[in-house]
Amino acid sequence: MKQDYLTSVASVLTVGALIGAIVLFPGQFEQALTLAKTQVIGNFGFLFTYPAFAASLFFLVAAVTPLGRLRFGEGPPEFSTPSWLGMLFSTGMGIALLTWGVSEPRYHVEAGMSSHEALLTALNHWGLLAWVGYLGVGVMFAHALYNLRIAKPAEQLLGNGFLSRLNLVSLVVATVIGLALTFAYASTPLRQALADGLGLEVSNAAMILTLAGFAILSSASGLKRGIKWLSNYNSVFALGLMLAVFLLTQPGEILAQFARLLPEYLLRYPAMATDIGLGDPERKAWLADWLYAFEASWYGWFIFTGVFIARISKGRSLRELVLGILVVPSLLTGFWFVTFGLAGLEAGAEDVFQLVRDIDTSGLLSLVLLLNILLFFVTSADSAGLVCEMLTARRTRIFWILAMAGLAIVIGGLGGDVYRVILTLISVSAIPVALGIFALTGAFLLRLKRDRAAMPETRGGGSEPA
Repeated sequence: MKQDYLTSVASVLTVGALIGAIVLFPGQFEQALTLAKTQVIGNFGFLFTYPAFAASLFFLVAAVTPLGRLRFGEGPPEFSTPSWLGMLFSTGMGIALLTWGVSEPRYHVEAGMSSHEALLTALNHWGLLAWVGYLGVGVMFAHALYNLRIAKPAEQLLGNGFLSRLNLVSLVVATVIGLALTFAYASTPLRQALADGLGLEVSNAAMILTLAGFAILSSASGLKRGIKWLSNYNSVFALGLMLAVFLLTQPGEILAQFARLLPEYLLRYPAMATDIGLGDPERKAWLADWLYAFEASWYGWFIFTGVFIARISKGRSLRELVLGILVVPSLLTGFWFVTFGLAGLEAGAEDVFQLVRDIDTSGLLSLVLLLNILLFFVTSADSAGLVCEMLTARRTRIFWILAMAGLAIVIGGLGGDVYRVILTLISVSAIPVALGIFALTGAFLLRLKRDRAAMPETRGGGSEPA
C-alpha cells in the first residue's frame, strides 16, 4: 500500500512538473517537443510500427490455431457481447474517429494525394496497427490477472522494484496526457454548440471542468452501470450517425470504394506498416508527422485501453479477443473512414460538424453528434481514471480525472493548434511507455517459460472452443 502511494505521489509530481514547464516556458516547451518528435520519432519511429506489425500477424494466425481456444479466467463472461464490444469501441477510439473521420482524408488530399490514396493512408493509420496494441496489452494483462493470478501485472512482472515503479509512473503520466487530448476534442465542439444554439459563451476551462464533472458522476455509478450503459448508448448513436451519413450522401460510391480499398489495404499492409522512407528525406519527414506520430500516440494509449480491456474480458477466449479487438474494429474503422472521408470530400467540408450541418438542415444529426461526443468523452475519461486507479492507489479515480482536466486547461491556454500540441506531447511521452511495454512483454514471456505449470492448469480448466 505504501508503494502504491509512492507511485501516486511520483506520478502527481511528474504531471505537476509538466504543467509547470508548459506555464513557465511555453515557447521552449513546444520547441523541445518538436525537436524530440523530429529527431527521435522521425529517425526511430519504425521501433513503434515494426513490433505492432509483427504482433498483428501473430494474433491473426494464433486465432485460427488451437491457441485461439485459450480462455482467460473461469466462468461465463461478465458482460454480454454487445456491451463488451460497445465498451471496447468507446474506449479504444470513440471521439477520435468523430474528429479525424473527415479531417484526415481532407488533409491528405490537400497535400496532393488522390482521394483513394488518402483513404488508404487513413486506413493504415487507424486499422490493424492501432488496434493490435490494445489487443496485445489486453491479452497479456488478462492472462496475467486471471490465469497466472498476478494481482498487479504492471508492477509484479518487472520485479516490483525501482524500475517497475518508474515504468508505472510513465504509464500513468501517458494516460493523463492522452485523456487531456480527449478533453480538448470534446470541449471545442460542445462550446461551439452552446454558443450557436443558446447564445452562451462558455470558457474552455469551464467546459473542461463541466466535462470532468460528468466523468466523475459516471465513475460514482460503477463499471456495470456508468461505463457499460453509456457505451451501449454510444454505440447506437455512432452506428446511427454513420448509417445516416452513408444513406444521405453517396451510398453506392462508398460501398464500391470500400470494396476496392479493403483488399488493397490487406495486400499493401506489410509494405505500408514497415515503411521507413529509406533514401527519401521528404518521406521520412512525412512519416514522422503522420504514421510514426499516430503509432507513437497509440502506444501512449495501449496500456490505458489494454488494462481496461483485460478488466472487462474475464471469461473470454483469445479467439474472441482477436475478433472483437482487432478484426471487427479494424473493419468498422475502415468503413467509418470511407463513409465520412468520401462524404466530407464530396461536400467540401472542413470537419465532421460542417458535414453533418450540410447534409441535415433540421439539426437532428448535429444533436446526435454532440451527444455522441459527450458520451464518448465520459466513457473514455471514466475508464482512464479507473485504469490510473488500478495502476496506483485505491480511491484515486476522481483525482486522476481532475488531473487530466487540469492538464487540458493548461495546454488550452497556450493557444494555437491545441490538438497538434497534445498529439505531439503524447507521441513524445510514448517513447518511455513503448520501452516499458517491451519490457513488460519480455518479462511476461519469461514468466510463462518459468511457470509452465500455469498453462496446462488453465487450459484444463477452460479451453473449450469459443
